[in-house]
Amino acid sequence: MDEILVFAQKFPFTEKAKMQLKDSTISIESIPEVIVRKAALMISRANSKQEYSLEAINPTKEMLENELMAFPTAKLILSAMRTTRMIEKFCEMIRKKAFHEIIDSKRPRELAMELADDFKIKYELTSNNEEFVIMLLDYMDIFFVDEETKLVNKRVENGKVFLGLNDFARLLAEKAYKKVLDSLPIKKESVPKDLVKIAKSIDSQLVHIEHKRFDAKLSGKLNPNFFPPSMQTLYQNQLAGKKLGYYERLVLAAFLYQVGMRKQEMITLFSKSPDFKAHIAQYHINRVFEKELSAPGYKKISEYGIIVSKEEKAFKHPVQYYVGKMRANNRMKNAAKEKEEREKNV
Repeated sequence: MDEILVFAQKFPFTEKAKMQLKDSTISIESIPEVIVRKAALMISRANSKQEYSLEAINPTKEMLENELMAFPTAKLILSAMRTTRMIEKFCEMIRKKAFHEIIDSKRPRELAMELADDFKIKYELTSNNEEFVIMLLDYMDIFFVDEETKLVNKRVENGKVFLGLNDFARLLAEKAYKKVLDSLPIKKESVPKDLVKIAKSIDSQLVHIEHKRFDAKLSGKLNPNFFPPSMQTLYQNQLAGKKLGYYERLVLAAFLYQVGMRKQEMITLFSKSPDFKAHIAQYHINRVFEKELSAPGYKKISEYGIIVSKEEKAFKHPVQYYVGKMRANNRMKNAAKEKEEREKNV
């Protein structure tokens, strides 16, 4: 397998990736449908704050080339879109992908150094090769999107920042975020007409998704009676002060955020945990709200060991279940009001 192509696919924002793309015979005026679909999937994942990666154990050369080409295609589509904050969401997805590509690699140190060299970052290794050392001014040239990159968490001596492998990978991921953000948007006149049409279509779909996502929050007071059974069980157990597992808490918190529970209400709810620690709960709940975390779908919920009822399996997502119940209830209320009004006017 071509190692340069593999690297370029993992990090499509690099100079090595640009060189690979120059050798491509694909014209932006006639991008194959399979690549456009992959680009649209990247944008969709970014919008829903999901990870994106090449899901293939032994990818072929063609698969790697398609993945690589999907990145600039996604940038072209993004540049013609009107959905707010979409570019930032895309850059955030790329940042996370870059970090995990390094850390999850079989040779993370070598891969990190290869990416740093592509970025032309000047660094040294400590005498024991355990830490990367870079100048403070070079370190400051990022946006600090990741809380873990802030200097308060780092060792700084004589104008130099000392970083372990994980922190160095975080720095490189931040560099990726900045590089992609600085490259967007592309001038709209440079975007092919076919991709402009696709951009409009994706915009329309995302508006529909956002309307559905916030429907629960706009449909009235939070009503636990309409929670799906799996969330109802978690909610009631939490109210009763039973100890929930990590994933149970995470799923419940994300679900409650999506259906409109306020932050202070959530903190009060989780304060009933037998192992409650205010500063830890505050930190995790703040992250749910800051990152606008979405609860996973039922497939993932089942993988976490949370029991999903037969009734729920007709839906893909717990929020979808809740919204359906709320809408049905609202229709009944409206019908009752209309009936009452008609009877008054008789």
